[in-house]
Amino acid sequence: MTQEHELRETLSVDVVTPEHADRVTTPLFKHTKKALFEKAEPAIMIPRDEPGRCWICGQTETELGTPLEAHHFGVERSFAEGKIRWDRVKADYPHWDWSKFDPSNPYSFVDDMEAQGVLLCKEHHTGKDAGIHSMPFSLWIMQRYLEDGEQFSPTEVIHHDPEHL
Repeated sequence: MTQEHELRETLSVDVVTPEHADRVTTPLFKHTKKALFEKAEPAIMIPRDEPGRCWICGQTETELGTPLEAHHFGVERSFAEGKIRWDRVKADYPHWDWSKFDPSNPYSFVDDMEAQGVLLCKEHHTGKDAGIHSMPFSLWIMQRYLEDGEQFSPTEVIHHDPEHL
């Protein structure tokens, strides 16, 4: 039996992102991010819990003392103007109203956080050894599934908001 041990991975990312417009916060992104705080039904390939909570730890902005961030959970914004296989995206996001999609403006889907957004606290979005942008997905998702009290990393013990998960 392998004993409990610390797994260290060096994540080096080397991908080519297509040429794209400078990142801006669009009105669609602002509007649909706000909607994530108000609705919980699944509109993406992962289920949402109660609205207005980090999808991993279940805490609110008030409980955290910092804003929640909306993560593009599907088509990364920097790839929006790339050669996307939209037929595959449509298959993965069947709950979204594709009649609203404008192929000449891929941001009509990409920036729609009701379609492909998930709220995350800063730690679980971009935090070292905890954020989706800083570790492999298969490890990141375990923060949602491990029981409270489990040591996840040298600096994180799993803690969920027990009333809301």
